[in-house]
Amino acid sequence: MFNLTRPKLVTLAEAEGYADVVDFLEDYAQCSVVPAICIAPDCDHTAELEPDQRAGFCEVCGRPSMKSGLVIAGMI
Repeated sequence: MFNLTRPKLVTLAEAEGYADVVDFLEDYAQCSVVPAICIAPDCDHTAELEPDQRAGFCEVCGRPSMKSGLVIAGMI
């Protein structure tokens, strides 16, 4: 089941210029590179990563805490 209300997902969609998370997910559902966000509580760094990324390296805080928006939403 999809979870479209997670705060980090909303933050990521807004950072990419989307007012609606659904529009964000529809635009990136079939892409080979998608927006990702650091899920550490004190970091909101974003980057373009693989759609299935669950533990990418954050260039700002140095943790393996980057997740793609598709993973956060539960699409992957």
